[in-house]
Amino acid sequence: MPLKPALWLTGILLLMAGAPLPAARYPAVIDTSYKGAYRDSYLRQYDRVRLLVRQAQLEVSARLGLIQYREGFQYPLTIRFEDDAPSGLESALAYVRLSSGGDLGFSQELVINVGYSNESGMDFDRIFYHEMTHATLNDAVGGNAAIRIAPWLQEGLAQWVSGEGPGRVLSAAQTVKRSQADDLLYDLRETVQARAYPQYYLAVQYLNDRHSNSVEAIVRSLIAGKPMGFAMEDATGLTSTRFYENVRAYSLEKFQDKALPDY
Repeated sequence: MPLKPALWLTGILLLMAGAPLPAARYPAVIDTSYKGAYRDSYLRQYDRVRLLVRQAQLEVSARLGLIQYREGFQYPLTIRFEDDAPSGLESALAYVRLSSGGDLGFSQELVINVGYSNESGMDFDRIFYHEMTHATLNDAVGGNAAIRIAPWLQEGLAQWVSGEGPGRVLSAAQTVKRSQADDLLYDLRETVQARAYPQYYLAVQYLNDRHSNSVEAIVRSLIAGKPMGFAMEDATGLTSTRFYENVRAYSLEKFQDKALPDY
């Protein structure tokens, strides 16, 4: 999700000022002002989103341990339908757009690309849950979640909540033989790249499998402003170095299990 420099500055200033979080909870608002070229598709997507939005709030809040999100968001979130999307996005079907200004200084739009939904065979529900996870994390920090939460963790959590992860791992693993599975491993500390998404998911799955309740604990610590290293070690008892080593070994095992045989 591209972010304008002004939004980074807004988020950082809010954090530095220690501004209290808004007490009210805002339900996600579905904008009905669509006047684009795909009216029939819009009506279908609108009906689906109307049903999904509450389910997604409940699922995201439960899996991230942010139970308060069952009641809505701290900052305004509008779901909007448009006919196109900017280039370079994670998904052309839906994305989150951040805004500064307004009474609370921050708001979001979850944009559904109606034009692309006509052509895409992608699972809309999974993409919607993925983007709702991003929106929830942004809302929890009052700005771009990358201010506090490492990008690999954000993307891993979004795949974990949406259920995309296992399919991504299988698709990646089926491109290599078992002896080549280490080609699929990526350093979580490097710049985010699309090919590393299966690795990001496996890092979160490792936390879930090997360190019970650590995902929720890490998310809450990071939202509270704790450094990444502290949050990880506090939740798992592992140093950063050991954590990354363990994730690499765990991921290699999972990729090898799904990879093509060597013979």
